[in-house]
Amino acid sequence: MKTGDLRRKREILRRASYRETIVHAAEQVILRKGFSAATMDDIAREAQLSKATIYKFIPGKGFLLCEIMGHYFDDIRDQLEGILAGTESAAEKLRRAIRTVLQENDDKKNLARVLWMDKAMLKLMRVFAAAHGKSGPGQAADRKMIGMFHQKRQEVIALGARLLDQGVASGEFRSMDTGAASAFIEAVLQGYAHNSYWEIETMKVSEAAEGLTRFIIEGIRNAERPMKEK
Repeated sequence: MKTGDLRRKREILRRASYRETIVHAAEQVILRKGFSAATMDDIAREAQLSKATIYKFIPGKGFLLCEIMGHYFDDIRDQLEGILAGTESAAEKLRRAIRTVLQENDDKKNLARVLWMDKAMLKLMRVFAAAHGKSGPGQAADRKMIGMFHQKRQEVIALGARLLDQGVASGEFRSMDTGAASAFIEAVLQGYAHNSYWEIETMKVSEAAEGLTRFIIEGIRNAERPMKEK
């Protein structure tokens, strides 16, 4: 690898490390104070970085909210890539993938509750709603934000489709439109997770993952090939 390529790689890793630190610091501040009350000074102190450094990577609070939500998809994508590379059956990979998504949501549920009750999140939801209108969101920043979310979500759905493709190829799952099936499964998991944010008592992640896995596999399994019990 050329020296210039190594420098670029190191710079990409350095910037990713700073963003990771800033996002985690912001999450802690938001949990304590709420998003609207949090300041960039608060986040800088939590991250133990100067505010000038923070602004090099995060130009403002609106962008920070996008980073936090985008980071959620990045974490799931990275874990799904590891699952896909494994040697287990497709059914077991699907079980692990479902548990990964539910666990990620469970880990973030307190942060999600705080954000969903914040006026900044309501503003963000209006931007998403406007995206489905005839003209779409007017500002370039809004269009860029929506495009980023769409891309990250599609990356996760594409990995799910690859997992289902493996199951179809091995004969474990029936023939299907794996892209559409993956999008449906993702919607089911997100719906379950969002509903659980407001439940007083919920099942453990392991129990919920097992129940949802059985429900989903029953719909996609190859009826001509008996499924092994876990």
